[in-house]
Amino acid sequence: MKKKKILYAVSFLFVATVGLVVLLLFWNSYVSQKSAPYILNKENPSITCKTGLMLGTSKYLRSGAPNPFFTNRVNAASELIRGHDVEFIIVSGDNRTTQYNEPKVMRMALEKKGVSKKKIVMDYAGLRTLDSVIRANKVFKQDKYIVISQLFHIERAIFIARHNGIEAYGYPADDLPLNRGYRVHLREIFARAKMFLDLYVFDTQPRFLGKEEVIE
Repeated sequence: MKKKKILYAVSFLFVATVGLVVLLLFWNSYVSQKSAPYILNKENPSITCKTGLMLGTSKYLRSGAPNPFFTNRVNAASELIRGHDVEFIIVSGDNRTTQYNEPKVMRMALEKKGVSKKKIVMDYAGLRTLDSVIRANKVFKQDKYIVISQLFHIERAIFIARHNGIEAYGYPADDLPLNRGYRVHLREIFARAKMFLDLYVFDTQPRFLGKEEVIE
């Protein structure tokens, strides 16, 4: 009898695990499918907006080496503004401590690429993707913009934006080969699952909003 109970428990655990994996993969694919029509061609973006929204990440990896995701996002943002596809870049990221300030570092990197400081808008409360996406609309009053990040990231950002009635597009920065960036892509699968809970179960809003800021 005891062996049967153990067998039932193991079988249930196996089925539940398989079901969870299938559900995660379905959600992941669904987000990519729904966002695909709004991903711009890097050679010919075909859409112009007043603003681009550059999503934050650390300049350096934990090892201390330069973060290629950061470098590639800076390159993509500078490409957009040089091509006159956007007039301004909102740099949105985490500013949790005086030692960790993503927007400031992004601004400095963009300035080194020749982007005028007057064309860079600072969003210090982009604590996560949902916050950055909604704040660009509610705080900076942009109802149409181009998200700048790696493809896997902008797919989720576009999904969040469109769910909130924002006309968002995506300009993909260069990614890394899967053998180098597999951890980030694996984490993205769970981030998308959490996104569904935020949007459809908890109706999660940005942690901070604050007063409106005019971009001009």
